[in-house]
Amino acid sequence: MGSKMSYATDAVPDDGPAPRESGTQALDRALSVLLAFRGTEAERKVSDVSRELGLHKSTASRLFRALADAGFLQRNEENGNYRLGVTVFELGARYLAGLDLHTLARPLVHRLAEEEGESVNLSVREGLDAISIHVVQGTRNLQLVSRLGRRIPLWCSAAGKALLIDSDDAALRVMLATAPFTALTGNTITDLDTFVARMATVRQQGWALNDQESEEGLRVVAAPVRDRHGRVTGAISISGPIFRLGEARVAELAAAARRTAHELSRQLGYGLGDVWGD
Repeated sequence: MGSKMSYATDAVPDDGPAPRESGTQALDRALSVLLAFRGTEAERKVSDVSRELGLHKSTASRLFRALADAGFLQRNEENGNYRLGVTVFELGARYLAGLDLHTLARPLVHRLAEEEGESVNLSVREGLDAISIHVVQGTRNLQLVSRLGRRIPLWCSAAGKALLIDSDDAALRVMLATAPFTALTGNTITDLDTFVARMATVRQQGWALNDQESEEGLRVVAAPVRDRHGRVTGAISISGPIFRLGEARVAELAAAARRTAHELSRQLGYGLGDVWGD
């Protein structure tokens, strides 16, 4: 945890004994102090946090010292301010090491299916296919549900396009140079040039559409899921019959898929890559 630090000088003078508090109250306040470090400031003053949280000065000082003793905070001996300590890093690293896409996604895709009433898939890329690793049936009548483990070519799958969203035109041409572009329906993209042009739209809008490209009568929207390094690691898709998924509904579902994908990405540590490194 590192060496113990001196607390001979506190940043906030004690103005009398603080009221006694229960164990639960003390825990709540300690957590509030830690959460006060979620902003962009590398260091915080005890006085600022005390005022921000409405804490008695001596209570705030005691909490800072206890958190520092446990390694959650570290005191700057030059100015008396505090920063996050090594224990926070250790816990964060342990959390990131235990992340699992499927486990974290399960409650989110179930909630999405219940809220929107349509079927929801979690897919990953394997070769030139998008493969469903979790499928949740919606609550509305007439559900067109993908089976678990089903493979759909990347070029005619909403999930597949979402999984390729970070690939530029050159990368797509190399990756799909030998792809057969077999037509599954009359709407399937059957040549590389058309697909590359379509992917420019996908990148611009941040989500992908499968408009009866893999199955007649089916529309699907999908959004990419990113890991803590920003890499696309999966895709969340919502599917339904075309009579229910008109233009306005497609836009609504695309927004819902993006929100859920963003939430899952956040849980996977997306946005923390600069903090935690490789």
